[in-house]
Amino acid sequence: MSQYLPVANGMKSFWLTAESDFSSHRSTEELPKEIDTIIIGSGYSGATTAYYLSQGDLKNASNILMLEARNICSGATARNGGHLKPELYYDYNSLKNIYGEKGVAEIMNFEYAHLEAVKELVEKEDIDCDFVLSRACDVHLHSKSVDKAISNYYSMTKNPYLKYKRDVQIKFGDQARIISKVEDSPVCVTYSAGQLWPYKLIIHLLKHCVKKGMNLQSNTPVRKVEKLNDGRYLVKTPRGDIITNKLILATNAYTASVEPKFEDKIVPIKGICSHIVSSDPTKHTPHLTNTYGIRFGEANTDYLINRPDGSVVVGGAKKHIFPYKDVFYKNVDDSTLIKGSKEYFDNYMQKRFYTWKNFDSKPDYVWSGILGYSDDSLPYVGELPGDKNKFIIAGFHGHGMPRVLLCAKALANFIKGDKGPMAIPQSFKITPERMTGTKNEILKSLTIPLDAKL
Repeated sequence: MSQYLPVANGMKSFWLTAESDFSSHRSTEELPKEIDTIIIGSGYSGATTAYYLSQGDLKNASNILMLEARNICSGATARNGGHLKPELYYDYNSLKNIYGEKGVAEIMNFEYAHLEAVKELVEKEDIDCDFVLSRACDVHLHSKSVDKAISNYYSMTKNPYLKYKRDVQIKFGDQARIISKVEDSPVCVTYSAGQLWPYKLIIHLLKHCVKKGMNLQSNTPVRKVEKLNDGRYLVKTPRGDIITNKLILATNAYTASVEPKFEDKIVPIKGICSHIVSSDPTKHTPHLTNTYGIRFGEANTDYLINRPDGSVVVGGAKKHIFPYKDVFYKNVDDSTLIKGSKEYFDNYMQKRFYTWKNFDSKPDYVWSGILGYSDDSLPYVGELPGDKNKFIIAGFHGHGMPRVLLCAKALANFIKGDKGPMAIPQSFKITPERMTGTKNEILKSLTIPLDAKL
């Protein structure tokens, strides 16, 4: 379904300023006619799955072909906020109502485990990606979100299966305002988080896989996939067709372009992000020690990281996006901005944080990106029912940084033949029941209250 393929001329994000000749890498001039494993997508999901598939056996990497529709890692991974922020409390009650105490603990413990897992990977492979551990500070500025944060926080503390409860702290009144540096904040919640340069992380991992023998092909979109009579898959591209034994869809927002079953199950959602710098490069910015989630209303949220070079990355501007379905829903065009979103980031820090009030800053990059929202807000990971050796790791709902890595590790181990269930939350696994369900909660989850303070 070509309408779900990436557009050719996506905007340049701040992260993509690190692009090099490798971004258009092609390991071979021609595509192979046959290969054991094809991974479609070179972002966070595809790169980490390839990395774990190639661990321990050089032959594994040489049997992998990775296809990318545009330049390497040019999709959502290179357009996000660089924020490694697990969700540890705010959606606790709604998830508990669906998945029970053990199920919600599975999800939240899994996300928290990514802090250690990403740190371990970065240190093991000596990856220069500006990785920093910090505290996340969630600021709630709307009465409904304040009430929800408090209710969910105290409910979360009663779950005996959660491993991280003592890492989460809630503060009120003046303490909340001083800790957050936000004057209007009646409550804030803090917990461990991290940040990094996502593009640099993925490029390092892909170079590692290529060195071990993986065939990486940029600017090679997959137009169609057909299942052959012998159970293998025919992958069609403009540069030729390839037959493969195993197929891995690491396609996130673009999954419906190669697997039509996901047209209303993983939906492309257009989002906006920015990079903010000092107007005077000779002056140091008032660096904030926390990363942030700022909630103006239920779905109206911004997120930001304070980078170690003094700049700030801010994403959100949702008041210009989510009230207008035709602007963001099933939209794969990351070559343009959404009206009003660029101006949203003007004087952003001065308006939000009192330590920035007398400091001049400006956005030097504002860009769009395409997120893969799933119908039930959780990713789809595993072997597709009825399609042996066709796997998926996609649908991360704008929340992939604390979910992808360990999903990729578990999927790779499963593909390599590890016995037992995949080591991911049960609710993430692709099942016949999830695939036949017709309820889509995406638009309902993006409603912005009319009285939200914007």
